[in-house]
Amino acid sequence: MKLNNDEIYLLDSGGQYNDGTTDITRSIHFSGKAPTAFQKEAYTRVLLGVLGLERVVWPKKASVSGSYLDLLARQHLWAGGLDYCHGTGHGVGSYLNVHEGPCSINSVNKTKLEEGMCVSDEPGYYHDGEFGIRIENVIMVQKHWKPELADTHYYFENMTVAPYCRELIDLTLLEPETKNFLDEFHQKCLRLLSPLLQDDARALAYLTRQC
Repeated sequence: MKLNNDEIYLLDSGGQYNDGTTDITRSIHFSGKAPTAFQKEAYTRVLLGVLGLERVVWPKKASVSGSYLDLLARQHLWAGGLDYCHGTGHGVGSYLNVHEGPCSINSVNKTKLEEGMCVSDEPGYYHDGEFGIRIENVIMVQKHWKPELADTHYYFENMTVAPYCRELIDLTLLEPETKNFLDEFHQKCLRLLSPLLQDDARALAYLTRQC
């Protein structure tokens, strides 16, 4: 099938580099023919699931595993009558396996999440015969960013720097706090990626439009 501007494309990519292993998925639409309202709703609910998992904070003393957190990535899809039939995330190694245990984000994994563990955050939605959506970041368990909570709480740091698809976001489904969070993330993407794209005007223009 030839690529065109009228459909959603799901690109799952990754590689192994000197400073780590990447596993990144983005679903994109080039807006030749505008995406449907249902496609935008599905994409936005997937995105809300990504952010729901990424923004969780939990106490170190609690034995929190992937089985505790899986529903955070599904709740917005469930609210719209949607779901996906795979786990939400898998452990990511460095110079080892892209899919690596013992940790993962799904309904059955009981491995306690500890500082330094990397997992993928990749909810999705797949409409048979029409389109598929998945958004995937790699997130790392870190000490809380606030000094007063650093000794007692964990959070996930998003290690992935790649913009989301603005053409597929239904802004009516986003709370103001979430809009601000996305704006800050896109400014980070623009700040870090723009210097790398100075010799590629088309890529830079695409990055700027999305951010």
